[in-house]
Order: sequence, then structure tokens, then C-alpha cells
Amino acid sequence: MNGLDPAACYRALTTRDARFDGRFFTAVKTTRIYCRPVCP
Repeated sequence: MNGLDPAACYRALTTRDARFDGRFFTAVKTTRIYCRPVCP
């Protein structure tokens, strides 16, 4: 476990919070697409 709160990660994604950049990423396995929290 990495200690990141899922709700905080979701908020970081929706607001593109740069403080979370490099701490996690989001991915879709079937499309092989991933994104950092600051991706547009």
C-alpha cells in the first residue's frame, strides 16, 4: 500500500493538482493509455 487516499487522488485528477505529479498515475489496461494527474 502506498498510503495515498483514493478520494484525494480522484480530486487531484479532476483539478489537475500538480502537487500529486509523480506520486501516482491512472491507466486503462485495455487501451494501454496512462496519464499523470496533471495531464489535460
